[in-house]
Amino acid sequence: MANSSLYILRHGETLFNVQNKTQGWCDSPLTERGVEQARIAGRTLAARGIEFDLLYSSTSERCCDTLEFTLAAGWGTVPAYERKKGLKEMNFGAFEAKDQFLERFPHGDFYAKYGGETQDQALERFSNEVQGIMRATKDGQNVLVVSHGGVGVMLFHALVPNPEPGSVPFGNCICYHYTYEGGELVWQETIVPDFSSLDKEGMPPQVRYR
Repeated sequence: MANSSLYILRHGETLFNVQNKTQGWCDSPLTERGVEQARIAGRTLAARGIEFDLLYSSTSERCCDTLEFTLAAGWGTVPAYERKKGLKEMNFGAFEAKDQFLERFPHGDFYAKYGGETQDQALERFSNEVQGIMRATKDGQNVLVVSHGGVGVMLFHALVPNPEPGSVPFGNCICYHYTYEGGELVWQETIVPDFSSLDKEGMPPQVRYR
């Protein structure tokens, strides 16, 4: 099995994040802040000396755009990358694009009744896609995956069942770093870029939604 590293980066802030709309398989564009978050994330990762060998994105536009802004800002180029449907956010069915306050927590199997996925189905889909990606890596390779908050946190909790309180940030463009050892993903750290430069007049504060 390959001993490699996986970085799962959440997309930047979107229009629906700002509007507090449920955003799973539906999509909305990055905001100005979201674009700048992606650029800062790219510079943050590049400053660590990371060079990515394999690049993947959810097929959602908000993730593809985040990946491209991240790479351009951090490494000055946007190499070819692969888009995978298995990396998409949880499907909320008829609740897509509805007001956020209508969401149910924990999700459980609620959304399956309305044409969406159960929480277990979303996690299994995402986890299987990530595992397939990592099985294809070679020793020492670094992989960047740009995906979503919900499935990213689900995977984290599946791998780290008892995290310390407050240790699971949920903001846009945070990055979960795992190593892949003996066929298993092992969490190493959660990288939270410094977005304080975006706290300026006319720029809304960081939101915490999907």
